[in-house]
Formats: sequence, C-alpha cells, structure tokens
Amino acid sequence: MQIDVRIVYNGKEIDAEAVLDSGAEGVYCNTSFIKKYSLPTYDIELPVYPRNVDGTLNKQGAIRHAAIL
Repeated sequence: MQIDVRIVYNGKEIDAEAVLDSGAEGVYCNTSFIKKYSLPTYDIELPVYPRNVDGTLNKQGAIRHAAIL
C-alpha cells in the first residue's frame, strides 16, 4: 500500500510516496531519495542486512547509514 507523505526538513518540503508494509522490521529509505534531496546521514555502528520476502539478501547490500527525517 502506498500513501502520499510530506517530509519537512530544514524548512524545505519534500513530497514523496511511502510504502506501508505491516511485516517490515524497520523504516527504510532509498539512497537515491537521500541523494536527490541532499539529506544528511550518519554512520550506524552495526550494518543492517535487509532480506527480501523469500529470505534472500537484498541486492542493494548492507545499510550502513541512517537519516533523521
């Protein structure tokens, strides 16, 4: 399920679509979205290895950064 969202960062409004996933174990954001809007990130201590529905590792690899939105 997708919903329209508005992210406000540093006075700038960003309209986007969010995917709701009741089975998700966290909140994730595509790296191209972060780069497109120049959102600041920080390193996380331990990488997160996301898995697909079938249990395989996601082809994007480990998540090593986080953003506060």
